Amino acid sequence: MSVSLKEIIKGFPSEDESDYRSKNRALFSELDKILVVVDDDPTGNQTVYDIPLLSAWSTDVFVKEFIEGTPVFYVLTNSRSLTPEATSKVYKEVAQNLLKASELTQKKFTVLSRGDSTLRGHFPLEPETLQQHLKLNNAITVFIPVMFEGNRVTVNSTHYIKDEDTLTPVNETPFAQDHSFTYSKGNLKEYIEEKSNGHVKSDEVFSFAIEEIRRWDVKILAEHILEIPEASYCVFDSLNYNDLDKVTHALLLAEKYGKQIIYRTSSSFVPSYIGLKPKGLLLPKDVIDDNTKHGGLTVVGSYVKKSSEQLANALSLFDASQIVEVDVSQVLSETSNQYIADLVSSIDTTILKGEDVIVYTSRKLVTGTDGNETVNIASKISNALVAIVKGIRERPKYLMAKGGITSHDLATKGLGMERAKVLGQIQPGIPLWEMGSETKFSKLPYIVFPGNVGDENTLQTIITKLNHHD
Repeated sequence: MSVSLKEIIKGFPSEDESDYRSKNRALFSELDKILVVVDDDPTGNQTVYDIPLLSAWSTDVFVKEFIEGTPVFYVLTNSRSLTPEATSKVYKEVAQNLLKASELTQKKFTVLSRGDSTLRGHFPLEPETLQQHLKLNNAITVFIPVMFEGNRVTVNSTHYIKDEDTLTPVNETPFAQDHSFTYSKGNLKEYIEEKSNGHVKSDEVFSFAIEEIRRWDVKILAEHILEIPEASYCVFDSLNYNDLDKVTHALLLAEKYGKQIIYRTSSSFVPSYIGLKPKGLLLPKDVIDDNTKHGGLTVVGSYVKKSSEQLANALSLFDASQIVEVDVSQVLSETSNQYIADLVSSIDTTILKGEDVIVYTSRKLVTGTDGNETVNIASKISNALVAIVKGIRERPKYLMAKGGITSHDLATKGLGMERAKVLGQIQPGIPLWEMGSETKFSKLPYIVFPGNVGDENTLQTIITKLNHHD
């Protein structure tokens, strides 16, 4: 049931407005540990900038980053699009190769399993697999899914989506009905019990309330973290970055004093933990090449309700010749190759004329008889979008991908990305990457638009913004 934020925080202590962000930056540097963010889809870098993104996780790849002293990097597994079995295999490989690289280079690291702020994904499989194969059996697991840029907050251990003064428990939103990751609990302690199939009981999960976080001295908060028994789960409230920055400082102190911690968080945690200073939104003129006469390309693969609403509004910007609807039934048919080739030819012609193109999958959701079959159908649809990007010959002035699975597949399979850099955000929670030199279109501005971010006008706003960049 929705509640009023003003009512729920009545009597709460005032926020601690100390500059913990700067203190975190110094403490993170002092620990001299590399932060490895193992991301389940490519949207988790939506709060950071000037940080590398890797699409491979071999020992050699990790050794290179460790030797170069990269303080933070993301490993893009795209596991949210995989089956549990495939996810387990990937996270085992990542953990084992990180251990080897650490041994070879004598570099220490902290691992963070980045998940969705609306609680979708393979949880607790991912952090548990990392913990097991990193041999961190004594570590506690800290679960902090807040993402303020998307209005996801946690109060009284319950995770909410905030709309002005209204807080709606996340389990009462459409995200909880995700066809692959359904859940029924918005209280994080109960959610952990539900997703662990009762292996972890809700009353065994440790929690820190807003009142404690704001009232206690940060060193006292750290001492309480140090007292959490080995192999336990722990959740923290946070309403804003003042709360979170204090929490992350206490966690860094606990690590300094020897506490082993595996993190499962959403996107807001990373800049808080590493002490990254806030940066304003990117201006299109800083990333769009003024010399290009080609049109831009937007590809919408996400099916969530918000994405479909955003798409409907954005279509008003385009003429019929600029709109390409990918018919899912034809993609799943035996004549899909010729169908896709015809679409590619049309897209190339339009881009070359200097006109923008928007490509989207037909909106009727096609599902299988079980979760694995549904994932396989989604994979075929995603592969069709990949084939389109691989097939185009004309370099667009930008490529924007809507949806986590879509943006990962277009970057790695469509463009051949191995290492990119996130430059910042084009809109709140929407990162813009610079493609690496190895890709099909080197240094192409690539916008990763998560399915669950923004309002109904955000897609339209970005496309308009990118076309007025002088």
